[in-house]
Amino acid sequence: MPSLRIFRIEFDRSSATYAPGEIVTGDVTFDLAREKTIRALKLSIKGEANVNWERRRTTKDSQGHNRTHIDHFRASEQYFNLTYYLLGNTGGNGEVRLSAGFHRYFFNFSLPNNIPCSFEHANGHIRYTMKAVIDRPWRFDHECKIAFTVVASYDLNARSHLCLGVDDEVVESNFCCLCCFNLGTMKARIRIPTRGFVPGQSIETTVNLDNTSRVNVTKICAKLERTLDFHARSPYSVTKTDKALVKAEQTQRPLIQQGGIVLLQLRVPPIPPSQLENCSIIDQKYTLRVTIHVAGMHCSKTKTYPILIGTIPLRSTIPSASYMPEPTAAIMQQPTAPVIPDDYDPPPPMPTSPDYEPPNTPYPQAIGFGSPGTSTNPWDIPPPSYEECMQRADSIKDDDESNYVHGANEPFAPRYPVFNFPTSAPLRR
Repeated sequence: MPSLRIFRIEFDRSSATYAPGEIVTGDVTFDLAREKTIRALKLSIKGEANVNWERRRTTKDSQGHNRTHIDHFRASEQYFNLTYYLLGNTGGNGEVRLSAGFHRYFFNFSLPNNIPCSFEHANGHIRYTMKAVIDRPWRFDHECKIAFTVVASYDLNARSHLCLGVDDEVVESNFCCLCCFNLGTMKARIRIPTRGFVPGQSIETTVNLDNTSRVNVTKICAKLERTLDFHARSPYSVTKTDKALVKAEQTQRPLIQQGGIVLLQLRVPPIPPSQLENCSIIDQKYTLRVTIHVAGMHCSKTKTYPILIGTIPLRSTIPSASYMPEPTAAIMQQPTAPVIPDDYDPPPPMPTSPDYEPPNTPYPQAIGFGSPGTSTNPWDIPPPSYEECMQRADSIKDDDESNYVHGANEPFAPRYPVFNFPTSAPLRR
C-alpha cells in the first residue's frame, strides 16, 4: 500500500485565474498512510514563455544522395522563478518526522506586475505553474504540479482610436461572361459599429447588398481569424507564422439573390487578448474577414478588417450601462474573489531559498513584486465569468521532468473573462 494517499495543490480561488500583481493564496495538502521522514516540503512557482517547432529539409551529399535534416527552432523567456520552503530548512540537512494522517500547509505570494497573459498553442505557450515537492532522504521525491491562468488587462478604452467602426463601400464589381457580355454590377456596403470587442460580445457586421447583375449571391460569411508569429532565437533567428480560424458565421437559406440587408452576429469565444503584451517571442493579432460568395465561375469578393480583442470593453458598446464618476468606480473583480481595498497592505512574501536569483527580464522595465493589481470598472455591468479557451495544452510536463509528477500529464486550458452581453436577432430582408 502506498504511503502517500493524497498529494495536491489547491487555490483559494476556484477559477485559478489572477491578474498581474495579485496575491495568490491556497494550500498544499497530502494524506499519509503511515509516519514518514522528510527533509523538506518546498513549493516552486514559475512563469515562462517558450516557442518550439521542427522543420525538415533535404540536401544532397557529395555522392548525390538525398539527406533529410531536422532543424529544431526554439526560444524562451523567464518572468519569475521562486522557491518557498513550507516545511524544513533551505539547507536540506535536517529531517522532519510527519505523523500519519492529513496535512495542510498554506501559501501566499505576489505575482509580478509586468507579466504577459497566459497562452497555449502547439508551437508555443506562456504558462504559469506551481510544483510542490516532498524532499525525502535517500528516496525518490514526491512531486505534484498544477497550472493557473494569468489574465493581463487589455483596456480597449485606452486604444479607442484603434477601434473605430467600419463603413466600407468599396466592394463593387462588373460581371462578364466568356463572350465579354456584361452581366451587370453588384455593390455592397459593409458596416461594423466598432473594431474593439471582448469575449462574450458579438461582432455585428451589416452587409447592404445591391445586386443588379444576373449573378446570384450564394452566401455571405464573416470569419474571425487569428495570426500568430513565433520568434525563435536558436539555432538562429527565424519567425514562424500560423493563421487559424477562430469562429465563423454565415447566412442561411433562403439566400439573398438580388439585394437586401444581412446582419451577421459572430459571438467572440473565450480567447486571449490581442498583442500578448510583455512577451517578445509571440505576437498575436485578429482579423475579421467578410466574404460575399457568388454563383458560377465568378470570384467571391472579400474584405478584411483588423480587430482588437480586449479584457475591458469599450464604454460605447455597453448596452444600458450607467456611467459612474471615476472616484466612486467599483472594483472590477472576479466573481469568486473578495473586493480588495485600495489601501490594502499585502502580507510579506514567503521566504525564498538562499540560492534564489531574480528573474531574467527581457524588457527595459524591471518586473516588480508589488500590491495587488486592481482595475476600475466605471460602468454598472456584471463582472465577467471565466471560461476555458479552445486552445489547450495536452500536458504541462517540462522536458526535464519525470513521468511520475502528479498532475503534470493532465491537460490544461487557460480561462479568459467572458462578458454576458445581450444580442439582437439577425436581420435579413
